[in-house]
Amino acid sequence: MFRRFGFTIRVKLLIVTSVLVVSALGAMIYAAGQRFYEHSERLIQKYNLGMAQMIGLKLESDLRQISYQSRLLAGLVQEGETRRMERSARIFFESNPGIFFLGLSRPDADGLSFETGLFNQPFLRRNDLSPETVESHLRDSARLGAAVAGAPAMRNLSVGFGFPVLAIAMPLEDAPGSPVIVALMESTGFLENFQIAGHAELFDLFLVDESGQVLAHSDRELALSGGQAGQLPIVRTLLSSGNDNGSQRYRVGGNDYLGSFQLLGFGRAGVVSTIDADRAFEAVYLIQAENLKIMVLVLIVAFLFVYFFSRSLSAPIRRLVRATHQIEQGNFQVDIQATSRDEIGTLTNSFIDMARGLEERQKIKNTFGKFVNPQIVNLALQNELRLGGERRECAVLFCDLRNFTEMSESREPEEVLSILTEYFSHMVDRVHGRGGVVDKFIGDAIMAHWGALVTSENDTANAVWAALAMREALLELNREVLNDRGINLQFGVGINTGPVLAGQIGAETRLEYTVIGDTVNLASRIEYLNKHFGSDILISRASYLQVSDLFRFERMPPIQIKGKSKPETVYAVLGSIEDEHCPPSLHHLRERIGMDFDANSARAHLEKSSDVLVIDNRKKGPGDERGAPLS
Repeated sequence: MFRRFGFTIRVKLLIVTSVLVVSALGAMIYAAGQRFYEHSERLIQKYNLGMAQMIGLKLESDLRQISYQSRLLAGLVQEGETRRMERSARIFFESNPGIFFLGLSRPDADGLSFETGLFNQPFLRRNDLSPETVESHLRDSARLGAAVAGAPAMRNLSVGFGFPVLAIAMPLEDAPGSPVIVALMESTGFLENFQIAGHAELFDLFLVDESGQVLAHSDRELALSGGQAGQLPIVRTLLSSGNDNGSQRYRVGGNDYLGSFQLLGFGRAGVVSTIDADRAFEAVYLIQAENLKIMVLVLIVAFLFVYFFSRSLSAPIRRLVRATHQIEQGNFQVDIQATSRDEIGTLTNSFIDMARGLEERQKIKNTFGKFVNPQIVNLALQNELRLGGERRECAVLFCDLRNFTEMSESREPEEVLSILTEYFSHMVDRVHGRGGVVDKFIGDAIMAHWGALVTSENDTANAVWAALAMREALLELNREVLNDRGINLQFGVGINTGPVLAGQIGAETRLEYTVIGDTVNLASRIEYLNKHFGSDILISRASYLQVSDLFRFERMPPIQIKGKSKPETVYAVLGSIEDEHCPPSLHHLRERIGMDFDANSARAHLEKSSDVLVIDNRKKGPGDERGAPLS
């Protein structure tokens, strides 16, 4: 007697699929994430360095301008031209309102001895300062004298004044023992670039002197403290590398940072820009996490797919065994259907042909009209349908249920079949009521068309009227039957008008009357766009031009559909112009049909799809029915 041993086909398929999915997606996610990480680091460092260079050039230009003006004014002081000096000083302070002291001094053993000092009196009054207070702070700043060695220098004197103060010392002439010009300025306005950069809350920008002392910082508190930054690796590189600029990655306190610097050509100072690597790569980490979620989701979907696919192998075989036993007992009316088109399906069809014969063919003949449009049946019986087709101008409609798969998984098959039958009955009646032909059912979707067999004055209008009738029928079905069972069905409808090839498609032994062409494909894609825009009925522009005077619409933003050379404009159907209860906007329509629309989810759904929203930046004028993108 045969005994089964080992894993079943289902378990084997599940194991193999899981290993393949995890291996393939895992390797892809790792490789893509690593490349994205490296590319992001290069871009961030490039931006980092560019910011440091931009601010450095601006600071250097401003400092040289102040140096030039200060030397001119100091020259007048030396020449003793009092009237010109006073007038020039007034102009100087008006041009540089942040500078509140300009002095001429000579280096001595104690540092700097000031011979002449000019004060910005309006500034002193605004900040409750006196010349004596300024001079006392200068006398206490021993480092200011040490900073001058024949070249311009800058020092942070904020601690003494209580607000950001930058001291700029520069020799009057390029000669030993030359008098030294000292300017004190409030650095808040002068170094506003640092504060502006700090508002991003991502980058830390600061200015350091040749010893690593902080002269200015995007953080006001750090600018006031004037602390040492020389211990930072990026600052050490700035002070020792000999290069004008550079970038590096370094680690401080257990955290990684990306840093760049730009050396100024004035005062031996440098601009440094840094960013915490964790914050810089937040987007990378988020994408990696999302990729892992997608991998898990794909694994689950693949697992479920293989699980049910394996049933398609074993279940038909078991049914064939039972049918064999029935035939052995003389019962040829076996209830068995082919569920696949492979060898098992072929064998199943052989059983059906053997067991049912003429009885089955007669049953098909009697019930043929229930499954095929009566117009097609009449033409077929009259032998007026030939192999091939002819070009026709048709309106094509696709209708698809929303979230039907999730609902099916939570209910018994008998209940699902009952719901689907009830739904199809209502929808098909509305299509036939407007002279349409139900071409086929694709799962829970319906394809219908107008104008292939018999054309009317406006096939597109009939298609739209049918869609509106289907909307009302679905609302009634939900309200009277399904809502009490906790069910609220919603659908998406897409309509397109254009040329198609209509006729019998297939071979002499297996024919199907249908319509094909780009018009059909676009109608299907338009139906899918309902998920992006939060609508239930969308029509193409070709359809809109034929019925724009009969119905109310809301124009959707243009969208680039994969496979189409130009963006497509679609229109959401609100209702009939003659309907006084027609919703005034898509938002009101959603409320009426009970649609929950989340713009963020729709945007995410669009980003994952192959379609691309085309942003229309034209100013919205009077009478423009354009809707806001994904709103």
